[in-house]
Amino acid sequence: MNLASKTIVITGANSGIGLETARALAQSGATIVMACRDPARAETARADIAATVPGAKLEVVGLDLASLADVRRCAELLRTRFPRIDVLINNAGALPFKRQMTVDGFEMQFGVNHLAHFLLTDLLMPALLAAGQPRVINIASLLHHIGKIDFASFRGETPYGAFKAYGQSKLCNVLFTRELARRHQNDGLVTFSVHPGPVGTNIMGRGLLNRTLYRLIGAYMSPRRGAHTSVYLASADGIEATSGAYYNESAKVKAGSKLSNDDALAKRLWAESERLTAAIG
Repeated sequence: MNLASKTIVITGANSGIGLETARALAQSGATIVMACRDPARAETARADIAATVPGAKLEVVGLDLASLADVRRCAELLRTRFPRIDVLINNAGALPFKRQMTVDGFEMQFGVNHLAHFLLTDLLMPALLAAGQPRVINIASLLHHIGKIDFASFRGETPYGAFKAYGQSKLCNVLFTRELARRHQNDGLVTFSVHPGPVGTNIMGRGLLNRTLYRLIGAYMSPRRGAHTSVYLASADGIEATSGAYYNESAKVKAGSKLSNDDALAKRLWAESERLTAAIG
């Protein structure tokens, strides 16, 4: 597609896959909105992209996904500044070794990786639908295959395991995509979930030990390579019929896990996500 007149919002665009996705899409002439938690790192990332992509159209907005109040604030700002949003890439994520909680009392991975992006997408829906043929891309993971949805764990009630929680949050991403596609099958919105590949990023934290451990468990791909499928799904023509699909790092549709194809589970997760976000203004 011709992206020159498009507006693309990317969460977590200051590092890793998000940064390289922003850099690649900036080359198309689109306006790239970098929604990031750390303003200083976001400005550094914007300067980095601007230095490598002459004429890049870049905007930075603050977004703390660990606070639903801040998600609401950011969404209101985005709707005001950008009445039409063509592509939303829910890219940011967290994978803490030890249990952490969001400001609102949710287990961090569920809260950041799924619930905040669920709310952000919902609040931006008027601007997305104003685009006519919007796209929502959710960064999931192959590790959704180990995920199970424990509805009693969302507020940290059950024993914490980092990869158990990660698998659950990534399964949430795939199920959310599936249900989002079903709900918008007649209004032009298309949506995809993505396994970007085993990419070496700062998702476990910026400390040397955490980054080293992440690479030792197999995260060997570069962020630039990991951005490949996100960029493809944001820009490719003729993929609308695959809305709701799970894509791998080679931009191919994959079946996903058995649970990720459970429509009843997707509907239940959606209803619970609506209930949880509505309860916190």
